[in-house]
Amino acid sequence: MDKLLKDLNESQKEAVLATEGPVMAIAGAGSGKTRVLTRRMAHLIFNLGVPAHRILAITFTNKAANEMKTRVAKLLGISTSQMWVSTFHSMCARILREHIDLLGYDRRFQIIDDDDVTQMVKVILKQLNIDPKMVKPKMLKTHVLNVKADPSLIDDYDEPLRGYLNHVFPAYQKQLKNSNLVDFEDLLVLTIELLKKYPEIKKQYHGLFQYVMVDEFQDTNNVQYDLIRLLVNEQNNVFIVGDEDQSIYAFRGANIDNIRKFERNFPKVKRILLEQNYRSTNTILKASNDVIRGNRNRIEKNLFSTQGEGEPVTFFKGYTYRDETEYVAEMIRELVFRHNYQYEEIAVLYRANATSRAFEDTFMQKHIPYQVVGNTSFFKRKEIKDIVAYLRLILNPNDSYSLTRIVNEPRRGIGAKTIERLSIFADKEQDSLFEAISLPNSPLGKAPLSKLKTFRDLILSLKEKLDVMEFNDFIDELLVRTGYREMLRYDDMGDVRYENIMELKTMIQETKKSIEDADKIDVLTYVLEEIALKSAEDEKKETNVVTLMTLHAAKGLEFKAVFIVACEQGMFPLYRSMESPKDLEEERRLMYVGMTRAMERLYLTNCRQRQLYGETQMHQDSMFLSEININHLKLEGLNKAVSREHTPSKKRRLLTPKSTLETVDNDLSKGDRINHTAFGRGVVISVSGDQCVIAFAKEHGIKTLLKNHKAIKKV
Repeated sequence: MDKLLKDLNESQKEAVLATEGPVMAIAGAGSGKTRVLTRRMAHLIFNLGVPAHRILAITFTNKAANEMKTRVAKLLGISTSQMWVSTFHSMCARILREHIDLLGYDRRFQIIDDDDVTQMVKVILKQLNIDPKMVKPKMLKTHVLNVKADPSLIDDYDEPLRGYLNHVFPAYQKQLKNSNLVDFEDLLVLTIELLKKYPEIKKQYHGLFQYVMVDEFQDTNNVQYDLIRLLVNEQNNVFIVGDEDQSIYAFRGANIDNIRKFERNFPKVKRILLEQNYRSTNTILKASNDVIRGNRNRIEKNLFSTQGEGEPVTFFKGYTYRDETEYVAEMIRELVFRHNYQYEEIAVLYRANATSRAFEDTFMQKHIPYQVVGNTSFFKRKEIKDIVAYLRLILNPNDSYSLTRIVNEPRRGIGAKTIERLSIFADKEQDSLFEAISLPNSPLGKAPLSKLKTFRDLILSLKEKLDVMEFNDFIDELLVRTGYREMLRYDDMGDVRYENIMELKTMIQETKKSIEDADKIDVLTYVLEEIALKSAEDEKKETNVVTLMTLHAAKGLEFKAVFIVACEQGMFPLYRSMESPKDLEEERRLMYVGMTRAMERLYLTNCRQRQLYGETQMHQDSMFLSEININHLKLEGLNKAVSREHTPSKKRRLLTPKSTLETVDNDLSKGDRINHTAFGRGVVISVSGDQCVIAFAKEHGIKTLLKNHKAIKKV
């Protein structure tokens, strides 16, 4: 007993020893929840004599499950091979292997992954003569799985999606069963069906699982919650660990209300707060507590630490985003060379993937090694390489490599065999692929040659356009004329890829401004050269590197120093979240998760004006920054001249200098029609502060712009 409890705080001890009846441990960030779970399991086995196989412990990843098993084995010196410590899906697969024949399946069923499901949906669409351009297979797959989890949802869909689902869903289900296949959603749904339909099976597992434990309870969805309730026996010996403040996966179906639902379904539940943090300094925790306190739908707790007060949280504001990236780079160099940090102990976190490009750019210039986690480096992303190939070919039609990359991207019916035959012919004639297209005596058939000539004419036409159009407009023209923009509309990642291309447009605009008296060809040549050099730099693999990642990807990790960048209204929190209090609370939890990744130093950064999609935009400070007590902040950059309001009747906020950009009073409201000097006519979707969201024609899409920018005129 002493060995199991000796290094636990009082709340942790209470959670370990409270073994009977329903118990809920609200585990704040860095509060040692894995230690509590494993010590509790060890206590049940060693001190209370519970057989290891009669404890069910559920978590969300195989890594976490293996970590628990390893710790228990080390504590007790026993084999954990028979323990039920696993993910939801692994547990269900184990149960179904024993009983799925009762539901009309063979016990030797196979499990298919998400990619297999998407392919199956594609095949079914073809069988039903539904054009895949009318509905994205990957998107439809998501809705098929949602309906499987809750069939009543199908009535909530609007046409034509409901019509597609009514046809595709039953065909998909039939094909799965006929093939003796189950998908990941089936593992849960079929286990629930088994336990509900066969009381004797439910009784068998009630007898087996004397104690049930669930980790990361805030991330459970409705199906998982129902499954847990079915597995808990009449003794109600269920122990859950969760934290509403770290619930950031609503887009995956996680239901933050499950913690409250648990309290309603188990009214005698014992609630234990784990508030002592073992990761961060007190100042970081105080600032994090300030932010999360803005959420109303939460169980109140107050994280504290024994790590000391530590450094204040730094809030840097630059004039432009270049000031921001330069500051982050310089602070990283200072941490490494003056404070003996390793690069791998530092992370830069952001809300949207496209934000990484500017930091990658600066880090390369400053020779700061980095890695982009959870996503491809900006310069390696397919859409960037594709557009770069188009630009290279337009500048130099004899670039056969670039031609080969994009001649059939998007698809033009020009296959690999056609290019192979063209290559042989070009070699024989000692000419480039591009020129070989127009040579006489071509060995190619009439149809493929016609397609190649159409492509050649397209490139030559774009080359002429480059001479007379502004870069911003030219990139838009290229996207439309090549069909690339239309292709992205049917790509499951199309919106993200389009944002990345718009970031490339920003990069070209910045280069144009930085090179005086350079013509368009020189600017574009320089940009393409820079991208080539940066892509080559990406090839260097280093282990001691700064981590760049989204805030979502950072959950569960920790770093000595953390930079949360682009903390601006519209960037973080996202503008679309401001329309919904529920979504805004999720954004605030995401900020809290990001802040609590920091162990010793936390930096929050933004800038007054930022280049987005080739346009200069003004953003206010993120509302989350105004929620932090000034006593916890160290102000840098433009913030050195900033003061704090102390009027009790007003919400405390940071005061930022007024915009020096030329503006007009447009007095825009939702539904107003406008004309933009670059994007043409549009309709205002929403207005928030000095920003507005405007829907333009399909080639420009939806954009967030400064409401009173001189380029906008109300009509």
